[in-house]
Amino acid sequence: MYTKRLITFALGILFSCAGILLASTPNDSIKNMMHADSVLTGNALFVKNCGRCHKLKDPAKYTRAQWPGLVNKMQKRAKITDDQKALILSFLLTEARKEK
Repeated sequence: MYTKRLITFALGILFSCAGILLASTPNDSIKNMMHADSVLTGNALFVKNCGRCHKLKDPAKYTRAQWPGLVNKMQKRAKITDDQKALILSFLLTEARKEK
């Protein structure tokens, strides 16, 4: 349990910094910080909801095209809302394996 919290905390710091570093203009700064916040929240929801029943998958195991179908399939089992699903997907798609 401690390890999951530590990983979540570390990823949170990483994603928070990434949103600020990716900003190229003042207007983009707000957009990127909102995106980073969504990714951070999605990561926490992923750990909390998906990790409660099974070992967490490495987000890079699947591509951006594969993750939506997998998350849609698991939504009812995990008892997550559409908003929570969107946040989890924002995290998974950010970390997904690149298409070949």
